[in-house]
Amino acid sequence: MRAAALLLVLAGLVGSTTTFPPGAFADIAAHSDSPVLIYIYSPECGACRQFDREVAPIYSKTDESLTLPLERVLIDDWQANRHQLVECASTEVIGTPTFLQIRNCQELDRITGYSDAELFWLGHRRMINSIESDL
Repeated sequence: MRAAALLLVLAGLVGSTTTFPPGAFADIAAHSDSPVLIYIYSPECGACRQFDREVAPIYSKTDESLTLPLERVLIDDWQANRHQLVECASTEVIGTPTFLQIRNCQELDRITGYSDAELFWLGHRRMINSIESDL
C-alpha cells in the first residue's frame, strides 16, 4: 500500500504537466473524429482539487489518455464563451468539475462532479467503450 502511494506521488512529481495547452484540441475535436475530454474546473472547487490530486497526475500516462486527451478549461472561460467548443455542449455547464466528451462538435457523454478516482474511472470507461464501439 505504501509503495503504491509513493508511486502515485512520484508520478505526480515527474508528470507535472497532465493536460495539454488551452485550445490544443479545440480545432481537432470541433472538426474531426478525434474525441477530446474537456475538464471544466474552478480553482475554488474542492472536488476539482481532489481530482487534481488523485487523477490528474497520472492521466497523461494512461492508454486512455491517448484515446481521450484531457483539456482543462476554467469555468469562467467556458461560461463566457471563451472556448471554441462551448457551442458543442448539449446543455449548459453550471458546476464544477464537469467532464465533457466531445467529438465532431457533438457532446457524446458527460461526467458531472467528482467523488473519488474509482467512480471517475468507471464513467471514463463508459466513454472509452462508446468510442471503441464506434470503430
